[in-house]
Amino acid sequence: MLGLGSVIVLVAYGMANTCMPVLFSEIAAELNLNIVQIGTVWGLGSVASIPSILMVGVVADRFGVRRTMFITCLLAGTFGALRGLSDSFLTLMITTLLFGFATEAVPVVFIKAISLWFHGRGLGTAQGIGSAFVGGGMMLGALLSATVLSPLLGGWQYVLFLYGGISVLVGLLWFLTVPDPAPSAAAASGQSTPQRALGHVIRTRGVWLVALGMMGFAGSSRGLVGYLPLYLRNSGWTPAGADGALAALNAAGTVGAIPLSLASDRLGSRKTILLPGVIIAAISIGLLSVVTGPAAWLLAILAGLFRDMIWAVAGTLTIETEEIGPMYAGTAVGIVHAFARVGYAFSPPVGNSLVAINAGLPFVFWAGLAAAALLAFSLVKETGLGRQHRAAM
Repeated sequence: MLGLGSVIVLVAYGMANTCMPVLFSEIAAELNLNIVQIGTVWGLGSVASIPSILMVGVVADRFGVRRTMFITCLLAGTFGALRGLSDSFLTLMITTLLFGFATEAVPVVFIKAISLWFHGRGLGTAQGIGSAFVGGGMMLGALLSATVLSPLLGGWQYVLFLYGGISVLVGLLWFLTVPDPAPSAAAASGQSTPQRALGHVIRTRGVWLVALGMMGFAGSSRGLVGYLPLYLRNSGWTPAGADGALAALNAAGTVGAIPLSLASDRLGSRKTILLPGVIIAAISIGLLSVVTGPAAWLLAILAGLFRDMIWAVAGTLTIETEEIGPMYAGTAVGIVHAFARVGYAFSPPVGNSLVAINAGLPFVFWAGLAAAALLAFSLVKETGLGRQHRAAM
């Protein structure tokens, strides 16, 4: 389950998403798109994902992960491939909207599945592996789609067809090969109705605190990733150097996800790893407002090193929150991810608008969002085994 689910989030979510920015030059030239239209297309997926993420979490709690993951992959692959048939701004916008609606739900179903198969010390590590594969997919999609796959396959359309086909295939493999969870976990999951699950989760304070924290942190991270290469180029960096700093940021997140999540399992404490990670990320982002030399590479790496781990540990905190557990994991994680997408939507345009005052000011804004996330996370009750042992004593 963990291996195949990791491949699903790598391809159907990570690569299929981040192939678009590097393919936009080809797409824009063929469809006569301007920079505003490209930005509109890029932002549509996050907006469309908010209702689908909320809905798929409830559906996964009610009907289980086996069928939900298959249907989600089928829709993500189909709509992702349909993007390759676009012949105008309008058709590309519609197909991207549909693709974002489906693909953003994939990680939520996977996290729900992890909550059913893994418990205690293994839960954080399993979440870290999933986050590492998401980060790896984003890195591979950006590295391979335009420079390797597009010339090899004959154009951007065929790259999208390839990702769509693989997404459907791995979804089918999931349906055919991944067994149902252990009877006790499956039974617990099946007792939940959509109304009961949603009503129960929205009354849980810990879920809202994690959701608010992820809205701030995800918005900070999204704004940083979109602005950093442009900022460095305007500061005199070569295009290769500026893009390399972003690649280093993404690579650091992928490398750090598993060992840092494993550390939270070994320590029996989630917040011991989570809070310092947010602090270091916030400071690094803020310092980028005044650093443009080689030290910016180090700051970019530090800002990215804890990113995927924070997603993983936030998911673990959500599942381990009292009265959530595997039974309500899909609904709870859906709410957290929906709030994160709200951060995705508002943070980049608000931060970028501050360039008119000072080119480094967006970093200060995004560091402030990370600091607000730190406040929310600090109010969440510890959920690791260390807390459980202390409670037992």
